Amino acid sequence: MSFPSYSSYQDSGVEWLGEVPSHWTVTGLKRAFSIAGGSTPKSDIEDYWGGDIPWITPGDLSKLSTKFISDTARKITASGLASCAASLSPAGSIVISTRAPIGSLAVTEIGASTNQGCKTLVVKDGVSATFGYYALSIATEQLNVRGKGSTFLEISADDLGAFALPFPPQSEQIAIAAFLDRETAKIDALIEEQRRLIALLKEKRQAVISHAVTKGLDPHAPLKDSGIEWLGKVPAHWTVTKFSRAIAFQEGPGIMAADFREEGIPLMRVAGASGRWASLDGCNYLDPEKVATRWKHFRLELGDLIISGSASMGTVCEVGAEAVGAVPYTGLIRLTPVDGATTRDFVRAVVGSSMFFTQIDLLKAGATIQHFGPTHLRQMIIALPPLAEQAAISSHVDKLNSRCSDLMQEAEQTIALLNERRAALISAAVTGKIDVRASAKVLPFPIERARARGLVGTEIIERSAGQPTFGRVKFQKVVFLAEGHVGISELEGSYLREAAGPLDRALIDDMESGAHRLAGIERDQPGGSGTTNTYRLGPERRAHRQELADWLGPDRTAKLDKLITDFADLSTRGAEAVATLYGVWNDALAEGASPSDDEIINGFLNDWHNEKRKKFRASDLPEWLGWMRRHGIVPNGSGPKSARQIGALL
Repeated sequence: MSFPSYSSYQDSGVEWLGEVPSHWTVTGLKRAFSIAGGSTPKSDIEDYWGGDIPWITPGDLSKLSTKFISDTARKITASGLASCAASLSPAGSIVISTRAPIGSLAVTEIGASTNQGCKTLVVKDGVSATFGYYALSIATEQLNVRGKGSTFLEISADDLGAFALPFPPQSEQIAIAAFLDRETAKIDALIEEQRRLIALLKEKRQAVISHAVTKGLDPHAPLKDSGIEWLGKVPAHWTVTKFSRAIAFQEGPGIMAADFREEGIPLMRVAGASGRWASLDGCNYLDPEKVATRWKHFRLELGDLIISGSASMGTVCEVGAEAVGAVPYTGLIRLTPVDGATTRDFVRAVVGSSMFFTQIDLLKAGATIQHFGPTHLRQMIIALPPLAEQAAISSHVDKLNSRCSDLMQEAEQTIALLNERRAALISAAVTGKIDVRASAKVLPFPIERARARGLVGTEIIERSAGQPTFGRVKFQKVVFLAEGHVGISELEGSYLREAAGPLDRALIDDMESGAHRLAGIERDQPGGSGTTNTYRLGPERRAHRQELADWLGPDRTAKLDKLITDFADLSTRGAEAVATLYGVWNDALAEGASPSDDEIINGFLNDWHNEKRKKFRASDLPEWLGWMRRHGIVPNGSGPKSARQIGALL
């Protein structure tokens, strides 16, 4: 998406801002806000604490995931407020941390006070708090440069008041803030989906590994009762035995701080056992002579496996060249396979499985232990296949881990890129590098968005419910194209690449709820869970139509009418094909590509969801591309992008 620039610019006089639009004003914060400091009531007077006045600290601000704050870890009473220099600032003020870390901020949703690590910016006439929030959010580096102090970094009220930001006219501030609310919400939704998918991928990996080390790879292998309730059945030819008979273990020695040296033999700490390979992160050092006489038998060898029994309980890593010869600190446990019983790679798989974690949890039951060690490992059991089968399982787990690691890294990179895009978009908008005023003319977010979703949902369902092929899947595809092809961007969908095509579950839920409120529409599933959904219309039909037409305008109304009519004759499979092809094609155009039909088809089959190859053949899809062109349903790259489901491609 590209945006125009303003017609003329002027030098802001501030190096990091550069030029700003000619009609904007660059001024210090004290001219746009009243600045109030914070304070702390005496901690030993009970009557000052536990009231209903939010008391904001830098810690409260750093934990926020939204731009608003209404609750705090601690609250004070009216008498507590009166007892100190804190003040009660109105809702709609900006609170910013002025002690390290400088720059965390939020907009208050209710009246609030702060401690001395924060200052409150109370808006004056002509200033939008939300615009101010976005402008300050890109200035963290510049604010920190102005921080002073020997024990901790702090920016004074005078320095904060003199800090200059650009301010357009208030109506323009509101338009820019509305635009950023909408666009950052889209980006934030995509980031959250990536994080959720990483979590789901981790769960899937754990489930696959746990099944492999307790049931094996052969689904047809005869099973026997293990005799252990939580383990259940295991392959009949496996041996269930004590952990200690298959795996030797040794916890690192208890070493006092008095033995630490500036150099010598590394003492590996828990921080070094947090990845695939053991590291010397945060290590201390020991006297070589003392190690030789007291701790020589603890020194690590190449290929040793290390687990942490404390902070990152259950983490398993391997000793590479970096950590050879180090002494593991207490809390770190070396694992060594018993010859003839098991292998190092199988041990790694077992310790990373739920079989291991389940036993830790059982051993913790009824006790308050934050650490497990040899005493607990001696009580554990393990299910052991023959060595050849262990090798096959280990290879399977290694391939899965490699694939999952690649996909998670891809997701992390996507998150990083989305965060960069978010910051760049905010910076460009609040410094006037782009003119977003025309793009900001949308329904205010979020209350009216629910109304928009309800209106469009009612229209699609009322027009389509009589079709024998219309159910929830087809509804989802029409909705996706209503936003992407018709241009109803107010729907604000965040679409995943699901097996049946583009899908935003929360969006569909909102539209069905809105259709129920507006027109009494009910969704039925007569056959029960997993069967086709149908829609039962309410008594008030088409009552929404005039409001919808007034809002959409004649062009979008006509385009939505045509889309619904075009989809009426499509089967569910056809609707899925069209919407997915549109999504693949649009995503490629949005990234600057000009894909051929073969490239679109390849993306459909190989880069959307693994189910697509089971449901469609390459020879099926040119027919649907032709149908799209005949009906004018061709993307231009401006529609919503779809988010790749990481686990769906395993």
